[in-house]
Amino acid sequence: MDNFQTWLQQCNKIVCGKLGIGLMDMPDASWRDYHDDGLTPAEAVDCAYEDYWQDDMYGIDWEFAS
Repeated sequence: MDNFQTWLQQCNKIVCGKLGIGLMDMPDASWRDYHDDGLTPAEAVDCAYEDYWQDDMYGIDWEFAS
């Protein structure tokens, strides 16, 4: 996916599907870097969880939410 905005929308759909809230409701992550590194939207969301959200999820089991 070359278009960053389309790619980011896919990331948002994944987060909304897992948590019922969108990216704008989550702590910031390095979305542009993930995109430029060639990650798929699913890989980027998993990286955002590991890199930025893991400590902020307050009991949400990310694997269970998959």
